[in-house]
Amino acid sequence: MYNCVWSFDIVFGKQKETLDIIKAWGAEKFHSSHFKVSINRLSVGHIGESPSHVVDEYLFETIADFEKALNDMRQPQFKQFSDAIMPYIVPASQKWTVYRMIE
Repeated sequence: MYNCVWSFDIVFGKQKETLDIIKAWGAEKFHSSHFKVSINRLSVGHIGESPSHVVDEYLFETIADFEKALNDMRQPQFKQFSDAIMPYIVPASQKWTVYRMIE
């Protein structure tokens, strides 16, 4: 099992707008991409981390499942979401981190 974590910081005061986009994007991901085989959890900073820090986690059985899901993001229906969220993400703050779960 792999915990694939997309994290990024957002512009101050834009949490609601960003989360609305992430939730709509997530709904489309689970409808029309290989993300549908994952388990998702969305978090924001609270204590010890800025509320402007967003963590979007996906649990996949295999790395191949994760790679297929990422490849599916090239489909045209997803561009609207990346375009919509772009102004809210602090430049150079986004990254994917992948953890291999041992228990």
